[in-house]
Amino acid sequence: WINREQGDILGQTLTVETRTGTIIVALLTILASVGTAQLWNIFTFLYHQYSANGKDADGLFWQHQALLRTMPAPTALMAETLKLSWAWRSKTPRAFLRCSIPFLLALCFAIASIAAGISTAFAIDSSNIEILVNSPLCGRFNYTKVYASRSTSTLLASIKANVDTYASNCYQDNPSLPAPCRNTFTRSNISFRAEPAPCPWNTTMCPKGDLPALLMDSGMLDLRDHFGLNLPPGETVKIQKKTTCNVLPIDNRIITRNVSWWTARGFQDTKTTIEYGTFRNTDPLLRPEATFIQADVLTQYQQSYGSAAAFHYNQPDETAIGIKTIPEMQRDDADVSLAAVWLNDVNYETPVDDPLFSAHRPWIYTPGGGYPNQTLYKSDHGAGVVGCAQQVRSFATSQPVSLLKLLQYRLLQLLRSISRLANIHDGAESGNILAKTNLFESTSTGLPNDQWKKEVIAWEARVWANYQALISAAITGPAVFDKYADEYTEPVDNEGDKKLCQSLKMRKSGAFANINVFALTFVIAFSTIITLCNTLILRFFIFIARFRAALAPRIDYWVQDGIFQLQRRAFEAQGQGCWEYLEHEVPITLDGEKLHKLPVESSLVLKSTEGRRSVKRDKLRKTGTNVTEVTLTEGNEEAADFQSMARRPTAGTDTFTLISVDAEKGELKKVKTQDPVGR
Repeated sequence: WINREQGDILGQTLTVETRTGTIIVALLTILASVGTAQLWNIFTFLYHQYSANGKDADGLFWQHQALLRTMPAPTALMAETLKLSWAWRSKTPRAFLRCSIPFLLALCFAIASIAAGISTAFAIDSSNIEILVNSPLCGRFNYTKVYASRSTSTLLASIKANVDTYASNCYQDNPSLPAPCRNTFTRSNISFRAEPAPCPWNTTMCPKGDLPALLMDSGMLDLRDHFGLNLPPGETVKIQKKTTCNVLPIDNRIITRNVSWWTARGFQDTKTTIEYGTFRNTDPLLRPEATFIQADVLTQYQQSYGSAAAFHYNQPDETAIGIKTIPEMQRDDADVSLAAVWLNDVNYETPVDDPLFSAHRPWIYTPGGGYPNQTLYKSDHGAGVVGCAQQVRSFATSQPVSLLKLLQYRLLQLLRSISRLANIHDGAESGNILAKTNLFESTSTGLPNDQWKKEVIAWEARVWANYQALISAAITGPAVFDKYADEYTEPVDNEGDKKLCQSLKMRKSGAFANINVFALTFVIAFSTIITLCNTLILRFFIFIARFRAALAPRIDYWVQDGIFQLQRRAFEAQGQGCWEYLEHEVPITLDGEKLHKLPVESSLVLKSTEGRRSVKRDKLRKTGTNVTEVTLTEGNEEAADFQSMARRPTAGTDTFTLISVDAEKGELKKVKTQDPVGR
């Protein structure tokens, strides 16, 4: 699959099991080592050819050439170069300087080889990787069908616990998040900014002050970058959500209604109501103005918090009746959410000045048992209410709607459904009250003055956790979470839905590994090409030498500096063997002659007879491109006569070749084959 975030070329990805990935890592490491070794061989060959100028030079130069000809590893070349520089330090000027160039080149290449070997590991990632979801249960849910046959959302009910846990753990102002936060979605959370804002309603519905409300703005979110959808840049969709909240005045809005007021509803007890709007399409006898209802006995004696929610959609439909807010809170550009927190009979050790949890009514608690009395504080009202104006904007591109692609239509439809199912009032409706963490039995240690802001920020965080969960649920498949998913899931029968089902990236730690196909191909191609080049480069230079005569001697130097040719010359210097294939990399003796061990002494084999030196060697004398074999007869060296024996073309090298002279008789025992022209 292609990771669009990295591009069409670098993003080519192969997801395999971890075991397979381990094998591929080993193979890539071997290939990288082979490739760098072959590249080093090419470098040493070219360096040798560059230095082989045929001019007279000192022993250090020739030893350098012989060392390069052996094609040592970079580290071996470094070690041998140091040995040469130390051995020649007093014999040759600037020996260390001359040896420093190949040493530094080998050092740089060794470092580069190590880096190349390490870099192959980055071609494979098996730790917290991104994988592409491919589920046969994929299906985009339609919110208009979610409540068509049921009074509740079975999908939201099935993911509620996961969303609550994820929101509380992963939407923290903490750089170190728990492992599940890092191993689920491509982004651990969706960030948004929170800042003071003007009143979103009529000023009578806000506390005094210039900025009594709190604005939470997500900014422009790209589904590719923020939600992990693997989309081409031209097919993405963006979304922005702004939510402005404040604590609503509760005076004259919270009322205790006796049983007679609820005749049509059938209630048999007194209720506490909070009234900020009326339910749509509801018979007046059913008291639609009671936005929130709770048994008065709970308000008086419940020693914990409760919560509830109501909403007003700017564009209502049959799936979401909601309420019609009071005139002071009506908006034509936003949806309205109301979150009520029932404060009930919770006590506080200190007064609470937070507008939502305001508590200043003192109460003397007498514990008995000899313990002193304690002054606690009860809530000023039975409940507090937060009102929020939500604005959600989704769009594909700046192009006309007629140019939108089918995938973008499907994404916009999905976001529309999610915006109906994920709202800020869901936090209160689910009972998520942060103030509960300070509550032990019926008493709280106290709350800060901005506790209400912490509550609404946590509710907004839950909205974005819900967005993440619902997008993944649609592509993974609602049927994975809800057995009733077929009731509201659209069939995948068009190109847009098919692309949507292949677009979600999620994180997976362990079990799988991602292989970068580009890196894999590059390493294989690099190693193969370099190996072929190293195999063919000598033949290529030999071929070029046919057309450029200047290259021929350099190739001869490469051949003659080979260890087998150097060994041949050493045997010849000791008067051993009759050799052929002088122009090849591997010379051989005639008829498999037996050779003696080479001595340590650096001298020719000389034989003294009657005060005269007996010369036991033949010469190859170079003439043009031919080599003439001549022999010295036994006798006085100064008066020795040269007798031409044969002429044959060779690669052109000045060397001595033994052709087995009988030292006692001064005669040839073996004569080499004549050249093709019969000379």
